[in-house]
Amino acid sequence: MGILNDRDVAIDIGRGVRRVRAAREGVTTAVQDRLRARAKTRKSAATRERIMAAAGELMSEHNGTDFQMSEVSARCRLSKGSLYYYFSDKDALVEAIFDREVDELVARVESAVADAPSALTSIRGLVGVLASSMLPQSPLALAVTRELIGARKAVLPAVESRLTRIIDIFEAQVDRAKVEGLARSDIDSRLCAVSIAGAFTFGIFEGSAGKDGGQRASLPDQLVDLLVCGMGSKAAIEGFKADKARRTGGAGAALV
Repeated sequence: MGILNDRDVAIDIGRGVRRVRAAREGVTTAVQDRLRARAKTRKSAATRERIMAAAGELMSEHNGTDFQMSEVSARCRLSKGSLYYYFSDKDALVEAIFDREVDELVARVESAVADAPSALTSIRGLVGVLASSMLPQSPLALAVTRELIGARKAVLPAVESRLTRIIDIFEAQVDRAKVEGLARSDIDSRLCAVSIAGAFTFGIFEGSAGKDGGQRASLPDQLVDLLVCGMGSKAAIEGFKADKARRTGGAGAALV
């Protein structure tokens, strides 16, 4: 019985050792698999960024999005098969660039207004960010232009929430300007924010075209001047007040 017991114990110990060894090997294999997956993910992300950077360069060179996917694969030294593994077509590639550029723009806008001591300072900083981000031939400007002419209407809902975030920030600054006595209390903050964002975007496109660095640097101040001071002279403002009073029977004329 003692021999049998010793033999049974030895068998049990052997089985235990094998289970421990198998478990240890399983853990090691799982760790190795996770490390390989992470390395593959990092490599895939780096490849995507390389493709998007090459496409952005081509957009600037072509002054638009009429580049060919073959140009992208050649610049990245990737086969077309590998390129289409990451992006199904050119629209998907441009959409990815647009998404990334808008995300970066929103982050910069949020940073510009985060610690501004006044509404005027925050609006000036916000406009400065827009002006520097929407330079002619920049990927963001070219992608926005492409969307505005309706080349890929389906892309617009995908970025709408991000662009809405910029409008929300504008609106918050208008509300802040009201509190600080820098804006009239009767204006519609949301309408003002939408109008400002749209006008500033097109103003940046026009104001930056063909201008040197110094002229482009003064563009934010010019746009903020139009916002705060408007385009009307004192005579024009008085004339508008009088005209509005006639049209509305005097109601609200003092608020203009």
